[in-house]
Amino acid sequence: MRVTRFYTTSDGGSAFDEVDIPVSVVSPDAWGNALRMSASFVSPAVRIFEAPVGAFQDWHNAPRRQLCVMMQGIWEIGTTDGQKRRWGPGEPFLPDDVDGKGHTSEVIEGPVRMVFIPLPVDLDLDAWRVA
Repeated sequence: MRVTRFYTTSDGGSAFDEVDIPVSVVSPDAWGNALRMSASFVSPAVRIFEAPVGAFQDWHNAPRRQLCVMMQGIWEIGTTDGQKRRWGPGEPFLPDDVDGKGHTSEVIEGPVRMVFIPLPVDLDLDAWRVA
């Protein structure tokens, strides 16, 4: 499953890239379907997040590496290299800019509701990076 990630660059800025979460564990169901899943990981504190219409957050860091899944609204993230990207319902993204200048966030259409799934500190995201 391909997911957009934003991260801290070597100069302390931020940028987007892509990771591909492997869904390589095959589990047949009772009807003969070959269902694919990722390897499991423990998440320390899943949360539901809500931001009101018009909310804007200037430069800030992600509080932790986490997988976010949009449930409602449109959320826009800006990085220090001048790019902006938007996500809507059902779309995942991965904040990973826990230091440096960070990113901006804005509710384009809302309210925004999403699920935050913190990732384990020792999870090797380089293994997921898209070449």
